[in-house]
Amino acid sequence: MEVKGLALAALLAALTASTGGLAIPLPFTPVPITLQVFFVFLAGSLAGPYHGALSMLLYLVMGSLGLPVFSRFGAGLGHLLGPTGGYLLAFPIAAFINGLITSRRSYTPVEEYLRVSVGMLAALAAIYIVGVTWLSTYLHRSFMDTFLIGGVPFIPLDILKMVVATPIAVRLRRELASQLSRG
Repeated sequence: MEVKGLALAALLAALTASTGGLAIPLPFTPVPITLQVFFVFLAGSLAGPYHGALSMLLYLVMGSLGLPVFSRFGAGLGHLLGPTGGYLLAFPIAAFINGLITSRRSYTPVEEYLRVSVGMLAALAAIYIVGVTWLSTYLHRSFMDTFLIGGVPFIPLDILKMVVATPIAVRLRRELASQLSRG
C-alpha cells in the first residue's frame, strides 16, 4: 500500500509539473493563470493528506532543483521567493488539508461529492490565504489590495477547475479504492 501511495504521489507531482509551464499572464498582476491548482485538488482528494502533500513537495523540489516546472517554465529557488512563491509553497498545505477532509469514508454518492467539494474549497482557501499574504508582503501592499489582484480574478477559474476536478476525483477515488482492496 505504501508503494502505491508513493507511486501515486510521484504521478501527481509529474502531472502538476507537466502543466506548470503553461501560463497565461495577466497585465494587472504578477500571478498568471495556470492549471496547477487543478492537480493540487486531485492530489489531496486521491492520495490523501500525506501522499498528497508529498506529491506537491516533490513538485516543489523538482522546480527548486532547476527543472522548468513552475509558471512560464520557471525554475530555481528564486522562483519560490518571487511574487508567486506563496501560492506554490501553499500547495503541500492545501493538498494536506484537502486530504484530511476527503480521507473519511463517505457512505452515499452525494456525501462523497460534498466531502470532495468541501476539501477542494478548503484547499483553495489555504492557497489564497498563503499566496495573497506572501504577495502582499512582496508588493508592500495591504492584504485587501493584494487580494483584489491576486485572488479575486482567479476565483471563477479556480471554481471551474474545482467543478471539473470533483467528478474526476470521485470516480478515481472509487477506482483506487477497488484497486487497493484487491491488493
